[in-house]
Amino acid sequence: MTAELKNGGESVLYKIAEGYSGYVLTVIRNFAGGALSAQDIEELCSDVFWQLWLHRDNLDESFGLKPYLSVCAKNAVKNRLRSRRVPFENIEDLEIASGLTVEKTAELHEMMECLQKALAAISEDEREVFLRFFFYGEKTADIARAMGINENTARSKLSRTREKLKDYLTQRGFDYV
Repeated sequence: MTAELKNGGESVLYKIAEGYSGYVLTVIRNFAGGALSAQDIEELCSDVFWQLWLHRDNLDESFGLKPYLSVCAKNAVKNRLRSRRVPFENIEDLEIASGLTVEKTAELHEMMECLQKALAAISEDEREVFLRFFFYGEKTADIARAMGINENTARSKLSRTREKLKDYLTQRGFDYV
């Protein structure tokens, strides 16, 4: 599909947008975590496809369209939320929209780095199930169908992966996980 976009006209973009709009909207909604209005989400979805069109010549065909759209969607959300920040007087008083302080946010960032290392240490199947479930908000039935596995297998992979990651994080001092 990426090659078609590079060589084709706007009709290819419309076909891609039609096929992937639901996916992009879901990624945006899940990543925004309720911090954006429905109008903002729709606008960001359009922006993602506009960015795809603008950068179509630079797309890496081996990377795949879905991951590219996901990254664009997440970046669009980050940029929108960043642009809404209110100036602050004292950094200690800064609170993130979710109510986390800067200290808690730094701790969360450290845990996310540790989680990335843990994810790199597990099998590709387990990582895919985990990421699809927790980061893309997909249901286990949809994950199983997409991966060509039984739904119970997807659930057990998810459960085992959660335990492995919990153990990994606990061993590194994140005992409240």
